[in-house]
Amino acid sequence: MPFGSCPFWRMLFFVSLAGFLSDLSETGAFASQSDCDSTTIDNVTQSLQKYSTCLPEMAKKDGRDSLNRLIWILKDSLNLLQPLQGKFCKHLPQCPQPIAPKNGGIVCITIGSTEYCKPMCNKGYDFSFLRRSRLYESCDSSTGFTWTTQLTGGQTLAVCEPSEKAVSGAESAYFPDNSSCLHTLAYSEPEQLDTFLGELAKQGIDTFNHNKEADCLICGY
Repeated sequence: MPFGSCPFWRMLFFVSLAGFLSDLSETGAFASQSDCDSTTIDNVTQSLQKYSTCLPEMAKKDGRDSLNRLIWILKDSLNLLQPLQGKFCKHLPQCPQPIAPKNGGIVCITIGSTEYCKPMCNKGYDFSFLRRSRLYESCDSSTGFTWTTQLTGGQTLAVCEPSEKAVSGAESAYFPDNSSCLHTLAYSEPEQLDTFLGELAKQGIDTFNHNKEADCLICGY
């Protein structure tokens, strides 16, 4: 996902990781493998949050060159981490892994032997095709274990393009104005999953065999 598509999450990430990396640079070394083995993601997150208000002051103090190097490290780190998010999701083994749109994401739910994924766009983006009556794409034996997508290629379920208006999709197919896919993934993923499950039920889909462990929100990048 391009950095410009998620300003709130991007700034939060920059502010937090900046302090953490600055602290590491003072020691003259990054974490060793033994350091990595003895810590957790929660430990790292707490360290990042500790410095979450320091970025403006550090930038003024250390200058443009240091800031440019930091931004490059952050971008490189984000490119490394984002692909890992989707690997935690459980998809039907017969179906190809769906690809979320850049500048948005997909909410995926498995019911019985069918996987349903609803494409969503971030604020400032809209779908490249009209999908107001096409809430989701699906994959199961009836589709030949391929995704019912409007796009060629089979795995990309939607495209979110820059747009001042969000009119091509259903009202629930857009992340809130004060959020984004990545922010939702970090703080309010269950709400989007519950919304989608309710929408499927309203469309007459029996949700009795809903596999909750396979619920997943995937952000594009």
